[in-house]
Amino acid sequence: MRSLAARFVLLILALVVTSCSKQQQPATPTPVAPTELSTPIPATPIPSATPEARPTTITLTLWLPEELDPYNREATKGYILRQLAEFSNTYPDLSVEIVVKKVHGRGGMLDFLRTAPDVAPSLMPDLMVINADDLEETAAVGLILPLDDLLSPSVANDRFPFATSMGRVGDQTMGFVLGVKADHQAYRLSQFSAPPLTWREVISAPAQFLFPAGGQNGEINDATLVQYMAAGGTVTDPDGNPWLERESIVQVFTFYSHCIGTGVISPTAVLGIAEASQSWGQFRSGDASLTLVDAGQYRRETDETMGAAPPPTRDGDPFAVTRGWVMTMVPEDPSRQALAMLLFDWLISPDQNSAWTRAEGYLPGTRSAVMFLDAPEGERVMLSSLLEASDPAPPPEVMALVGPSLQKALEALLEGRATPWQAASIAIESLRE
Repeated sequence: MRSLAARFVLLILALVVTSCSKQQQPATPTPVAPTELSTPIPATPIPSATPEARPTTITLTLWLPEELDPYNREATKGYILRQLAEFSNTYPDLSVEIVVKKVHGRGGMLDFLRTAPDVAPSLMPDLMVINADDLEETAAVGLILPLDDLLSPSVANDRFPFATSMGRVGDQTMGFVLGVKADHQAYRLSQFSAPPLTWREVISAPAQFLFPAGGQNGEINDATLVQYMAAGGTVTDPDGNPWLERESIVQVFTFYSHCIGTGVISPTAVLGIAEASQSWGQFRSGDASLTLVDAGQYRRETDETMGAAPPPTRDGDPFAVTRGWVMTMVPEDPSRQALAMLLFDWLISPDQNSAWTRAEGYLPGTRSAVMFLDAPEGERVMLSSLLEASDPAPPPEVMALVGPSLQKALEALLEGRATPWQAASIAIESLRE
């Protein structure tokens, strides 16, 4: 047995030696079962058909109304497209898709918000810009988010009071003002040593005062609405019902009557003007020394012969009514919301917002953005004081009742068919009908 065992050991050793000898010869290698190693040997890199993993680009969707379509705005040359390109350069993993939609009607923003979450949730926007007049209706759909916890205190406190109010629905901030329209005064520097800021100064002005008094869609123009509200008039009672105050109407119409008496206002001329752009055009042609003009249009077309000031009011206090656009937030998912806030903060930053409003012909809703405006310092200060004291325009549903009543009364006054007191009675009785 011991001899047999010894022979077996010798046979094993022979096989090992033979194997080692063969490995040293340039013969065709014999397949060997893989041996498990405790430490893997790095493989030599070889070309592979599998592409390297690339960072995923996330696309944010911004809905814009047709009025702000950047692809069909030759005057502004799609300024927001350049802003979004800069955003994508700053955040390479993010891109922005603009979807232009009408607000109302089938397939519009509000209609889509009501139907898309159930049938096409992937098509929902991240941010949406809408008319401030539509904010309450949009919030009622229940798909835009309150912004109070998303805005930093510094940004929230930077808003003008009108912008804070314009963005609220109930006790929540549902929209952030991107830009607004507001009218101010333009006057001839050669004919005024200082801008006429009070009614008394206008009554004794050296030349004609032009403003729109022809009405728009049968409603009173902002030129007279501003005078009425600046004199303390309201368009709703404490319960929110349409309302007109006799005393404020009488004061405004008495001011107009005095201007007619001194030749500063030509009833025929102002009744023939339906919007501020018309009176501005006549002013530029030299037909008047004083007018009201949209602030954005003034900034584009003013020259060295003109000055800007708040609209003249009873007491000389600045006041305007504002109409404009607000931006809203849609996604509820926290991670998506955080990405959308990067774009949100980019668009509302003072430098970006100031540049966009100038290009589009609007005014900003924040104090910091006004200071970034490309305008003389005196004009920026004037606009800041005007916006500080402005109010959002009354809701369209209220003006649809109050506006025609005031317009009917104004026409009776300017056509010489009624005294200021009688014209005020016409307005109030018309509203009650």
